[in-house]
Amino acid sequence: MRFNPFEGKKAYVKFARVSYSRLIAREWFSLADIMADLKLKDSSKLPFLVSKCDKYGELKKAFSDIVHLLEEKVGKGCIDTEGNNRCKRFRYIGAPDNPLEDLQNASAIKDLRTYAQFCEDSAGFFPSSWLDYFFEDTLDLLKIKRRRKLGDQYIASSVDRELTNIEWLPMLYEAIRDKCVLKIKYKSMEEPLVFHPHILKEYNGRWFLFGHAVGEKPELAFNIALDRLVEFSEISPTKVQYIPAPKGFYSDFFKYKIGVSVNKDKKPAVDIIIRVRNFRMFNLIETKKLHSSQIILKPYGEYKEGRYGDFAIKVEVNNEFIGRILQMGAGLVVISPEWVREIFKKRTTNMAALYKD
Repeated sequence: MRFNPFEGKKAYVKFARVSYSRLIAREWFSLADIMADLKLKDSSKLPFLVSKCDKYGELKKAFSDIVHLLEEKVGKGCIDTEGNNRCKRFRYIGAPDNPLEDLQNASAIKDLRTYAQFCEDSAGFFPSSWLDYFFEDTLDLLKIKRRRKLGDQYIASSVDRELTNIEWLPMLYEAIRDKCVLKIKYKSMEEPLVFHPHILKEYNGRWFLFGHAVGEKPELAFNIALDRLVEFSEISPTKVQYIPAPKGFYSDFFKYKIGVSVNKDKKPAVDIIIRVRNFRMFNLIETKKLHSSQIILKPYGEYKEGRYGDFAIKVEVNNEFIGRILQMGAGLVVISPEWVREIFKKRTTNMAALYKD
């Protein structure tokens, strides 16, 4: 069986794939460029000389194997070099544009088989409508349904995903993929909405569709809950041209947000200090972060004010953030800023009043 450097998951395989991509681009490059391609995209930002970088040995072996395979198939002299060992550069100058295409294809087929196996094993995680739609009339779906019936999946979700209108999820995904403008009827609106769908977002077991809503506020990043959608249809592209989201818009939109909602006063994200007075709660929040911005300000320990630990997060103060904090109970308290403390004072006072005799 012929050796295939593109198969596997190790660093060697990543280096082999990048090395080959660099070579068939027919441009000059160095081993430092390959090392940077995996993370930095700029060899000048490597922390030290490439020979001192982690896994340099695997990079050298992978590159050498790719060069050997090319010379074996195309012939000696297909790789041009210049410079000394420390600053050596390479360039492919052979005639065929993709001489190792057969090995790449074999690797791709194996990757697809691995992905299909993953879909079978993790069917308990995906909504049934998603699998039914994309695996319709395939043996894979029969296997998935059989394994689900037997309870023989390796990955599952604790969230009940059989939600209202969940069967529309695949069609909405396709509308985003194909850049289709939609005419949507929504429960809280009398008139249909002209909508340019951009992204599907799941939070706490509920699905939301975000996009450009013509004539609504906010027009961009308008939020539609899937379970409140009445019906939708495509609008011909000859009548309405699709408006995409600005590049990187949703990455920034969700960056400091817990959940999906926008705070009513539209205040920007704020630095919030949260004190935890229970050691087990501190460990829980340390490992299951409230938000990706979370850092420890004070490790849990004995201080003048008692035993506690402090975290800091930077988030928008929306309903999901408030609910997430209240969910953690009495072991956790917001320290600052004061206006955020006041929100929790009012919420907890009103909650307590409900339990008075």
